Amino acid sequence: MFDRRWIPGSLLLSVMVFLALMGCRQETSETTSDDQPTVYLIVKATESEFWQIVMKGAQHKAQELGIHLIVQAPVTEADLTKQIAIFESAVAAQPDAIVVAPTVSDSLVPALENAAAQQLPVIVIDSAVNTEEYVSFLASDNVEIGRIAAHKMAEALTARHGKPQGKIVCVHFMSGVGSLEERKKGFLEILASDYPGIEIIDRQDAQGKQGTSLNIVQNFLTAHPDLDGIFASNQNTGDETVRALDMQGKKDLAVVVVDAGPQEVWGLENGYVHAVVVQKPWSMGAMGVEYALRAIRGDKLEKFIDTGVTGITPDMVTSGAAEEFLDPLAFYGQK
Repeated sequence: MFDRRWIPGSLLLSVMVFLALMGCRQETSETTSDDQPTVYLIVKATESEFWQIVMKGAQHKAQELGIHLIVQAPVTEADLTKQIAIFESAVAAQPDAIVVAPTVSDSLVPALENAAAQQLPVIVIDSAVNTEEYVSFLASDNVEIGRIAAHKMAEALTARHGKPQGKIVCVHFMSGVGSLEERKKGFLEILASDYPGIEIIDRQDAQGKQGTSLNIVQNFLTAHPDLDGIFASNQNTGDETVRALDMQGKKDLAVVVVDAGPQEVWGLENGYVHAVVVQKPWSMGAMGVEYALRAIRGDKLEKFIDTGVTGITPDMVTSGAAEEFLDPLAFYGQK
């Protein structure tokens, strides 16, 4: 089996080459006709596997619906100024609609309000903005992600101890990020209400730095020899949790992670992870384009649309039921 732990490097290399050739721009087709609506999709970063899947889902749906789709983004989420400039240029180009995943909740507010003043419909995906000047917001329910993770942790501890109890630790990527705070809230809420026998004995923050979670988990394993489980709330923390466990060959803990990073999935396939709680980036991209077309047509749309989450366990990997969520490019025939 191909070792998923090496995917990020090859993916990043292909993205860098692609960007050098295309200047951060992708389109569904080389040509467009006058009767095709034009929609911009602006995501947070091209270097991310998550956003690559969002873009593929959007392109697939645009082709199906006969939409001329222009996809743009900065290379990295750290380049906030670039995303603002891309969005402002998109508004100036006067497309029929824009789909955008804002990196920061405040950064695009003036530009969104400018688009609304020009009656240019905007669909927001993934991350909320601090304004109501958009048509619809499509995103995962991050509180529900935390709740599902808590239930999966209880399942894993029950499988090991006969009942949902034990000592666990939590590793978070960065405090103050809305989606991550909501995941934490949902996780703690369910433990408190449903599983009083599960005790969080330590919780640490990686302060948004890659590589830090690896050290945190290594320290957890040393400081708590009686540890029963670990919860990691996003791809960075999940991937590095699996790396730390793999380095020690440790498969006797109840481990629940969020997102579908290559090492998280490898850990699920190789006995280090009990469950991966995943979002649906392909659906998010496809639905963003579909709702953009509906907005262009003047349909009345809900202000918030839940794009869905699900919990994946090893038996779902074995049966093939997880392929749509863990490898959507293969599932939808886009590789």
